[in-house]
Amino acid sequence: MTTIKNAAHREPMTERETLREDLEYTRQHLADTVQELSRRLNVPHRMKETAGSAGHRVSGAAGQAGQKLKEVPGAMKQLPAMSRRHPKAMAAVGGAVALGAAALMVRKHK
Repeated sequence: MTTIKNAAHREPMTERETLREDLEYTRQHLADTVQELSRRLNVPHRMKETAGSAGHRVSGAAGQAGQKLKEVPGAMKQLPAMSRRHPKAMAAVGGAVALGAAALMVRKHK
């Protein structure tokens, strides 16, 4: 392999210089590979990253749930008007709630 040592003078590199350059390239490539493998195998660090990401997602979901809970009193105020518009649906919902409460009571006493 003849590579050019100095592009301006077009001097070919000696075999020794070529081997040294190839060795330096190989060392750098190996160092990069070891660094990437270390990063991938650093389980505690990856777990912290994952936990941090999950924490942000949970925090966002909690904020959204809190916002929804703030909307509940307004929705409760609309129940009388809704029951007048849909009396059968409201009766079915009321029956389901009563049935669920009765099932819980029976189960609790067993």
